Amino acid sequence: MMKVKVSFDTWLQLLGMLGVMGGLVALVIELNQSQKLSQANAYQVRISEIQEAQRELALSEDLAAILHRFDSEGVDSLTADEKSRVVAWNLATQWRMQGQFYQYEQGFLEEAAMQRTLDDLANGIYARWEQLGLTDRIHPAAWKNTIIARLNQE
Repeated sequence: MMKVKVSFDTWLQLLGMLGVMGGLVALVIELNQSQKLSQANAYQVRISEIQEAQRELALSEDLAAILHRFDSEGVDSLTADEKSRVVAWNLATQWRMQGQFYQYEQGFLEEAAMQRTLDDLANGIYARWEQLGLTDRIHPAAWKNTIIARLNQE
């Protein structure tokens, strides 16, 4: 058997190449995480802007009374203007929860927070959305499927 002699310079070059490769892998991972964070931030800013516009429409001194009447007497007890305000309020809630789900999917929101959101939906929010005809506005499909799965646990 023939022994191959490898010089010290060759070993240094090999170690240098391995170091460069490791650095590139770390850079790709960091860039991917940074991109996800940027996407989540952009998505949240968008949701916040939409939500703020809807809140301006919905908020007023008498909104609490309108929401109480909606909860206790149903959607038929509301005037067209009151129903519009209740819809706006619930859409703002829906968009906020959608933003939370996106952050959860990207790994930026903990499981406990997502479970609290799903509990809120199961404890009446989703039923309100059904009364208002808002369930078809739940997006993306993965979020709607997660909600349905939680409701089916009841």
